[in-house]
Amino acid sequence: SSTIRQGFISIFIWNIAFAFLSVISTFALGLLFALIFNSKQLRGKKIGRALLVLPYAIPGFVTALVWRSMFNQEFGLINSLLKINIDWLGDPVAAKFAVLLANLWLGFPYMFLVCTGALQSIPEDIQEAAILDGASKFKRSIHITLPLLLVAVGPLLVASFAFNFNNFGLIYLLTDGGPFVSNSTSVGSTDLLITYAFRIAFGGTGNNYGLASAVSI
Repeated sequence: SSTIRQGFISIFIWNIAFAFLSVISTFALGLLFALIFNSKQLRGKKIGRALLVLPYAIPGFVTALVWRSMFNQEFGLINSLLKINIDWLGDPVAAKFAVLLANLWLGFPYMFLVCTGALQSIPEDIQEAAILDGASKFKRSIHITLPLLLVAVGPLLVASFAFNFNNFGLIYLLTDGGPFVSNSTSVGSTDLLITYAFRIAFGGTGNNYGLASAVSI
């Protein structure tokens, strides 16, 4: 079926892009904050770290529902603050950006904690030796800090990719997979394979367990 094939392929491509972009964005922001708070000259680090961990401490389903209300076109906080009128959950491109932004808020504290621990485990004598050899701060970050960091964080990035590949809760609560393409009630612009299979199996269009099983496999 060309209809099923086109919908499946578009969802599959977005699924991979969503997982990849989520990992990259959360890791980059978490690493940035970890580097900032790893500075010995910075004051109030304990309070700052506690505040950055707060989004991770709040249950994800609560955060997703809060972001959904903030993305409301007429009454949402984001449009009101920025003085704009974007249909965040009704436009396919805007909805994808909204999902990535909400997931960034949910995911960066975890990466911040992981990167903070990994940075503190890097021996200081390696950094001191590089300073004596005349390496700049940028070169130390690229050739020493980042490679040693990735040794510890690498497996967690793979696990994060796997988690986001099947991030059912965020999509279901934030956009419900929508907005839907061409008045279709089964293929949504922000659908992941898992939400697509769930809708096929348990949605209002009928319980097509065979197709849902095929999508899952």
